Amino acid sequence: MEPISRAKVSRRTFLEGAAALGAGVTSSLALAKKVRRFKVCVLGASGTVGNGILRELLDGGHQVIAVSRSLGKLARIRTQYGNKNLGTLVGDVASDESGAVLRDALIAQFGRPDGAVAALSSPAVDRPIRVLGSSTDLVRQTFDANFYPHVVAAKALIPGLGPGAVYLGINGGLPDLVIPGMANLTMTQSALRSLYLAIEQEARESKVMVRLLGIFGLVATSEHPAKDTDHYISDRDVGRRATDILLEPGQFPSPILAIKARAFTS
Repeated sequence: MEPISRAKVSRRTFLEGAAALGAGVTSSLALAKKVRRFKVCVLGASGTVGNGILRELLDGGHQVIAVSRSLGKLARIRTQYGNKNLGTLVGDVASDESGAVLRDALIAQFGRPDGAVAALSSPAVDRPIRVLGSSTDLVRQTFDANFYPHVVAAKALIPGLGPGAVYLGINGGLPDLVIPGMANLTMTQSALRSLYLAIEQEARESKVMVRLLGIFGLVATSEHPAKDTDHYISDRDVGRRATDILLEPGQFPSPILAIKARAFTS
C-alpha cells in the first residue's frame, strides 16, 4: 500500500485515508486475537462425536491430545489425520486412580491444556430395557458406562486446567424424553445434566468454565450418512458447535447447551 502523503491530497481525503489505515490496524489486531491456538484434550476421541470434535479443532489449527483406552484406535486416529498438531495418550477414567494417572501423564507430556472435552458414552448399553422388568445390576451398568466416567473425568481434569479454561461434556438428547424401552438412557442423561450444573458451580472457584452440550438427534458421518434431514445432525456440525464453545465460552453463558436436529427444534 502506497504511503499517505499530506502534500498530495486534500485534508479530508488525508483524514479519511488515515482513519481507514487505523481501522485496518485495529482489524488486524482483532484477527490476531481470534487466531489464537488452543491446546485441547479430547476424551473419547475415537468415538463418533469425539472424532468429529477432534477433526474440527485440527482443521482450525489447534493442538489436540486424543485420549482413548485403546492403543489400536489411537493408531488409527494418527493414520487418519497425520497432523503435527495431534498428540495421543492412552488412558481411561474407569476409577479415581486411573483418572489421576491420566491427568498427570497429560500434563507431563503436553503441558496444561486450555480446554478438555469429555465425549464419554458406550453404545454397548444403548439396548432397550424395561426398568421394572430388569435387574438393578442391569440398570446400574448404564450408569457405570455413561455417568460415572464423567464424574471421574471431571474430578481428574478440572483441577489440571488453568483459569479461563473450558471443560466441555457431551450429553444425549433424552434427559426430558422417555422413549419406551430406553428409560435407562433418560435416567443417566438427566443425572448428567444435574452433575454438570453442580460442577459448574464448584469450578467457579478455580475460574474454569464448565459446559454440557446435549445432542438432540442422531449423528451422521461420512461413513454412516443421514437417512433423513429431520432427525440427524452431522458430526461436523457437532464439532463446529463444540469448537465454538471451547474458543468463545462467553458467547455461551449457560452451563447447559444444546444442538438440535430439525425434528427437535419445534
